[in-house]
Amino acid sequence: MAATISATDTEIQKPLNAVFQQQFLRQATPMCPYLTGTKPTSLQKFAGASTAKWRRVGAITPSTTALSEQTTTAAFFGGRDAVAVSNTDVTATLAKYGQVVIMTEEAEYFNPKQQKSEVVKALAIAGGRSLNMLQRDIVDDGATVVYAGGAASTGALVSKITLNAIDNVVNTLTRNVAMPFTAMGKGDTRIGTTPILPAFWGFCHPDVAYDIKNLAGFKSAETYGAYTQLAAGEFGMIQSAGYAVRFIQSVDATVDANAGGSVGSTGLRSTGASVIDVYTVAIYGEDALGSVGLGMKHPDGVFTAQGVDSLPASIEIIEKGLGSGGTSDPFNEIQTMAYKFWHAGAVLNSNWVRVIKCGATSLTS
Repeated sequence: MAATISATDTEIQKPLNAVFQQQFLRQATPMCPYLTGTKPTSLQKFAGASTAKWRRVGAITPSTTALSEQTTTAAFFGGRDAVAVSNTDVTATLAKYGQVVIMTEEAEYFNPKQQKSEVVKALAIAGGRSLNMLQRDIVDDGATVVYAGGAASTGALVSKITLNAIDNVVNTLTRNVAMPFTAMGKGDTRIGTTPILPAFWGFCHPDVAYDIKNLAGFKSAETYGAYTQLAAGEFGMIQSAGYAVRFIQSVDATVDANAGGSVGSTGLRSTGASVIDVYTVAIYGEDALGSVGLGMKHPDGVFTAQGVDSLPASIEIIEKGLGSGGTSDPFNEIQTMAYKFWHAGAVLNSNWVRVIKCGATSLTS
């Protein structure tokens, strides 16, 4: 009886397979919390353009004039006036980013089998953080600044983050009719959960997270995470006048060393021990920012690795195995693993985003 030979195309995956790509995405996505809440667009391959575009429909002025009863001669549209909507197109040019690891055949032969899996993990973390930093710069560079403690400029800053600064931002976003991301949650006293108001997203460095958790009224994420999904890095919330800010911490949040006022007796962090390090905290509402990143919808802060049938076009991992180098690698000694992604980002509505500049408490043993 003849033995059956499995076809490589149908039963055995090619060298670059969906398992590697899924693994890459699972490792990369938690590293880019700054994509949370941004309005996504994705890379369209072979579409003849390197520009990402978002279209914002302008707000319609509310009407407070009653419609009177129609009488006498009928008229087109009942004689009513129509309102016109305005569109604003926001564009950004896509740029390509990536890194590559070169491995020899010895790395393949003399290391454990999971070596490639560990390389994929390291690349994914680097790729996710790169994407995170790029999107962070979009909001940090494009938003209006609020200075903690009422400072007039970065160089005069001598305060950690304050409840008043957060209230200021929430009030500004609310007055500008910014939309929150999450609905109200009522909680339940029987299981010790905390009610949560409709919320904007806030992003900060772990150093600032320590100060936020010590603010009056702070609620830790475990008090409401039992009944609502948490974003990657979410640690808690501050509630203010009908709205909340749910905060996410990221080690990639902007820190400008030695950029503030004199450290003196403030007790704030200073890289050089004389001038305060300045941190940037971003807070924004829905549709305030746009991004090209993971090629998926991500307005709710919950990332999931895409399935085999829907791999994102804008980020990918690429493997070139031993023997793929042709005449440039005559002894089949070199193999590579790389990631590549395209990114563009934009502030879509500057009225719905603010950043707070502040210091952070210096923690000592």
